[in-house]
Amino acid sequence: MYEFKYEFEKKEKKFKLYLLLFIISSVIYLSLSFMDFWIGKISGLRFVVSLLFYVLVLYFGLRRKLWAEWFVKFLVWMNIICLIIVILVKILE
Repeated sequence: MYEFKYEFEKKEKKFKLYLLLFIISSVIYLSLSFMDFWIGKISGLRFVVSLLFYVLVLYFGLRRKLWAEWFVKFLVWMNIICLIIVILVKILE
């Protein structure tokens, strides 16, 4: 099915926003994981595997693979929900 130009541009802007939010949330998660690794709470293998996972999802997401786009959207929404839960717990504490 054919798309009009404005529909394609709208879909492209939405995807770029998801990628930006994915990169921001990945950097935050990986920096927190690195701090945990630095003080010895997690192993180095876990940090390397999570780093590899985020890089692979980003790589295939930029290649516009459908499964990677779903992972990007899922991880962005999961991180938003986790952030809301953390904020609510801190407020209600």
